[in-house]
Amino acid sequence: MAWCCGFPGEPSQLREVRRRVGTLLENCPIRDDVISCMVELAANAITHTKSFGGVFTVGIWLLRARARIAVKDAGGPGEPVVRPSCQEEMAEGGRGLAIVAALSARLGVAGDERGRVVWADLTWGVGDPARPGQPSSAPSWMSVCGECWGFGTETAHAPSSAAILASGVCCG
Repeated sequence: MAWCCGFPGEPSQLREVRRRVGTLLENCPIRDDVISCMVELAANAITHTKSFGGVFTVGIWLLRARARIAVKDAGGPGEPVVRPSCQEEMAEGGRGLAIVAALSARLGVAGDERGRVVWADLTWGVGDPARPGQPSSAPSWMSVCGECWGFGTETAHAPSSAAILASGVCCG
């Protein structure tokens, strides 16, 4: 399964992202984790990039026991950073990517100040069925093929689930 959808870059759209992803993944064993990660990435696109007031795009690809989620934004001055949990523990923000990192097996980023894609892979299956998707260690940042989401091309194309997930990177 592959699904992509664009949204206006407004905080009120996070509720719609949550609703659509939840409906789409109704029978997915890690539905709540995927929703949490997608909403965190979408919130970062609205909060930290030029997508605020513009648009951002979300994508989900499912194959076997793996889900890749991605958010394409309009870019911004800084790259996404997973902050250590001990840093300003009482701060209101700054923990979104740490949450995504805790729930995912891998994270990736491509692009620059003109546009960026941030993605995460979540898995389930062979391990504890009560808590699928929990990685044994912190995920590492991986690269993603920018062509799939329109970096360096006139039009973006949505890669197939098999191409993304079988190769471990966006287009392989």
